[in-house]
Amino acid sequence: MSETAEPSKRPAIMATLFLERLAPIDYKRLGERVGGVLGLDPAGLEAEKPNDPMILPVDGDVVFGPRMDFPYPAPLQQVAQFAYWWPNALNDIARNTAHMMIHCAWNKRSRLEAHMCHLTLVRELIEQLPVIGVLWGSSLVQTELVKGEFAGMEQRVIPFSLWVLIQFSKQPNGNILISTLGMRDFEQMEIETESSLPLDQTFDLVRKFGSYVLASSPVIKDGDTIGLSAQQKIKVRHTRSFRPDVNTPVYWLELTDQPTVKKPQGIFSKLFGSSSKH
Repeated sequence: MSETAEPSKRPAIMATLFLERLAPIDYKRLGERVGGVLGLDPAGLEAEKPNDPMILPVDGDVVFGPRMDFPYPAPLQQVAQFAYWWPNALNDIARNTAHMMIHCAWNKRSRLEAHMCHLTLVRELIEQLPVIGVLWGSSLVQTELVKGEFAGMEQRVIPFSLWVLIQFSKQPNGNILISTLGMRDFEQMEIETESSLPLDQTFDLVRKFGSYVLASSPVIKDGDTIGLSAQQKIKVRHTRSFRPDVNTPVYWLELTDQPTVKKPQGIFSKLFGSSSKH
């Protein structure tokens, strides 16, 4: 974000917690555990009652967290189909009898710092409340994945899978068409590509490139080549999106000449092997 941008116009970050039931929040514990990270005003916590809607003064901003004592009403089939790590998402979320929506713009923070703060708060609420899963933008994840990705932040690993949805479809020629949802929340261009590589390797390359962009906000010009590893170099183009709802330029990754890795590592290789069902 530039120094001249108007922070008041920045959109809020939103995360929805699917709850088995409503439960009280221990605000004293919350303040002790994460208050310093969030910039919480201790005086503001004194007025918080365990069963009231969350209204937290943070670093010159406010976190709002209305508590809804009824199941999440909107359909989730569209996002659930891309929750690759959570195949039983719809069945599990069907147990929710309540939900809580956490939103804040974190105007004084960079977009990456804002997401880190929001995740810190969500992680603490998961410890206190019976949370089945979290909807972060378009990314639907179970609580165990949130905990695992949050733990990676200690090693300065960007929890990309929590914030950015990688959606895909298989083309008639057998290639995989990929697009992301969520990069724009960081004021970055979305990522698209068509790849003949196995699905797990394509996902891994998109995730690595996206994490690199979120972590360092580099200036990537049209036609630049980015080295993600000694073996993997990606040419990046600025193009118009193939999606009608995206009216801004996107990063197009040229992956057709990437070497096929015989033994891919990581979460995506375990999930997909080398083929797609979609």
